[in-house]
Amino acid sequence: MSERTLKKLVGALVVVAGLWVIVTLFSGQGDGGRNAVGEIATFFDDISEVTVRAVRMSGPDRDSELAGGLDNWTVNGDKADSATVFRFWAAILTLEVGDLAASNPDNHDRMGLSADTSWSIEFDVEGGTKTMLVGEAGPRFSTTYVRLPDEDEVYVLEGDLRTHVRRLPNEWRSKIVVRIDTTAVARVEIQRDADEYVLVRGDSVWTFENGSETSSTTMTGVMSELASLLAVGFLEAGDSLVAMDQGGVTTAYDESGNILAEVTIGSGESDRWARSAGDEVIYRIGSYRVERIAPKLENMEPSS
Repeated sequence: MSERTLKKLVGALVVVAGLWVIVTLFSGQGDGGRNAVGEIATFFDDISEVTVRAVRMSGPDRDSELAGGLDNWTVNGDKADSATVFRFWAAILTLEVGDLAASNPDNHDRMGLSADTSWSIEFDVEGGTKTMLVGEAGPRFSTTYVRLPDEDEVYVLEGDLRTHVRRLPNEWRSKIVVRIDTTAVARVEIQRDADEYVLVRGDSVWTFENGSETSSTTMTGVMSELASLLAVGFLEAGDSLVAMDQGGVTTAYDESGNILAEVTIGSGESDRWARSAGDEVIYRIGSYRVERIAPKLENMEPSS
């Protein structure tokens, strides 16, 4: 190897070594690169759907509380949507507190973790409560800045917690107006506006009470909605639908004459209010659902 080539190699090694030193120095500046230690490092270790009795999520403009446990979760006293709750607990199981992002409290405001900007999530567990403050999105996808209430250190939380904590209370609620096993339905009574008619299940088809033919497509729609009638929302105070009169009732019976479901809908031309017997919640359903759960008589008659 010539002396010139050797000098070039030595020079290259010096440059590489210098770059390594620079990168190391910059990566060590501030607080980045330090793993979580202490209480926050093990915060989620004993948090699960089985161990938690209640979860409170609070922010600058709203509060939500999940309570009840297992298959009986409620949100602010209303029945919670099981799928939404499942996704929440699935997310909790994947959370991991990562690197330290900041230790100076002057950074709290920009990270959404000051007293005025932060959200909090509080878990009721055996022996007390555990609280974490939740701030803005972190430096990477699906990360969030978090800290404990009495500590200045901010960490990067790996996993989707921020979305759940900031969810609107109504977004946690179940929107199922009615859900029954339609194989048990033997008779359906429908009142829609000025029309009233009865449908009876035969060996293979549904007919009117007098035995005349019905529209199979329309009847399929009725059964589909009884199997799972979903609302688009809930009736709120001051909602214009409050003043609407009753516009229809669909009642399903089994072979013994027991009521399996009774859904009452309001009048109107677009969205309607809807209520299921035994449920105090008044829902808002779309016009498409209205025409399926309580079709007009003319739509139940077979096409010529």
